[in-house]
Amino acid sequence: MNLVRFQNPRYAVNRNLVDELFGNFLRNDYHENYLENCGNQPATNVFETEKDFRIELLLPGFPKEDVQINYHKNVLTIKVKKEEEKETKSEEYKYAHREFGAFNFEKNFKVPNSVDAENINAKFDNGILHIVLPKKEEALEKDPVDIKIA
Repeated sequence: MNLVRFQNPRYAVNRNLVDELFGNFLRNDYHENYLENCGNQPATNVFETEKDFRIELLLPGFPKEDVQINYHKNVLTIKVKKEEEKETKSEEYKYAHREFGAFNFEKNFKVPNSVDAENINAKFDNGILHIVLPKKEEALEKDPVDIKIA
């Protein structure tokens, strides 16, 4: 007969947290490319009105020349490709703490068929990208029509 260790699922979460805490306590696993590799995505707001959809992306630190917007097969793609400027110093430095940076990203939005792709427009204002996706005329809700009985 084999002895099997019983693991109560109620305590599994706590045990995993404690194991992770003590396992990583003395190990410094931070590296300079952490922010690039963690999938940084800009904060985004999406609105719908009767006439259009609106998307706002928070892009501080990016000039509008670095932002590319593309619409193809009902997918709106917003991409930023910026060359990272390396500082040239005689001695190499490493970050002790780093919370922000301007990194490349690509974000896709699935767009409904009701959007008029020919009239999509964008505006970049104070680090916020505003995109307006107008709805097609046939997709707009119309007032009810009264039908008279003969």
